Amino acid sequence: MTDATQINTIHSIDDAGIQLIETMHVGPGRDIALLTGHMHRLQTSAQALGYPWHGQRVAQAIQHTLMGVDESGTFRLRLLLDSRGDCSLECMVLPPTPEPVKLKLAPEPLVADAFWLAHKTTRRDWYEPAQAWLSAHAEYFDVVYCNEQGQICEGSRSNLYVQNDAGVWLTPPVSAGLLPGVMRQTLLDQGLVREAPVTRQMLSDARAVRVSNALRGWLDARIGDD
Repeated sequence: MTDATQINTIHSIDDAGIQLIETMHVGPGRDIALLTGHMHRLQTSAQALGYPWHGQRVAQAIQHTLMGVDESGTFRLRLLLDSRGDCSLECMVLPPTPEPVKLKLAPEPLVADAFWLAHKTTRRDWYEPAQAWLSAHAEYFDVVYCNEQGQICEGSRSNLYVQNDAGVWLTPPVSAGLLPGVMRQTLLDQGLVREAPVTRQMLSDARAVRVSNALRGWLDARIGDD
């Protein structure tokens, strides 16, 4: 059986080009609960970028990779799709995430091209400062940004939610400037959250705060003291 930390390359990738990214949670039984959402977003982004889309080939590559991991484990599966429609996959053991996760509120607004912000790709230079900061502050889970209008938009690796006084979970709308996460869409579809503008004051006054991504799920969170 293949070691779970081994990189399983299905096709070569073009290092010089922009690639689409999907990072998936693989649970016991080699189950990807949000696979349909990942495939839909990947197809939508591939078509938007003019990349060839071979859905059956991608699905087969995912299943081929999963056959090499322990059926009882929990894993992080990262897929890259290049401009030729070829993909590569990497599967690693996923440790648990202690909650609540700690967040840093970015001092500067998020400035990014709206088109690229809406697609999860290797072109994410606007998040490089956040990733560098997080690498030096391992106790933090994410850096949360406001847009240029002062509204909360998203974290560098997660979507954000605040609970209002009525107990309703609110998440910033896509128009605030964010990547529409697969987990976020699932929560919206299930009626567990709803879209609404979120201000800094709302974040500060929230009864509770959460973040989500497809890899880690929907997590209790708090803004760090510093």
